[in-house]
Amino acid sequence: MHEEEIFGKMLQEERKAKKISQEKLAKLAGLDRTFISLIENGKRSPTFSTILKICSALGIAPSELFSIYEKKDPDYRAKKSGKR
Repeated sequence: MHEEEIFGKMLQEERKAKKISQEKLAKLAGLDRTFISLIENGKRSPTFSTILKICSALGIAPSELFSIYEKKDPDYRAKKSGKR
């Protein structure tokens, strides 16, 4: 699974855990619902600015979101150290 897919699935899990629809998340973040869908399906890679908007809408810190990502991406540690 690619980084975008992992991030998208993780975002979807966080959104669903908070019982927020894509439409509501989009409205809270000032984004389009289809854009949220594309991110969740790993078809779009959000900018840092967009990630900040999404985190604010979900009520989580960006560091928390990235911490979750680190745990979900099995190759993250190898990528981080430059080993593959």
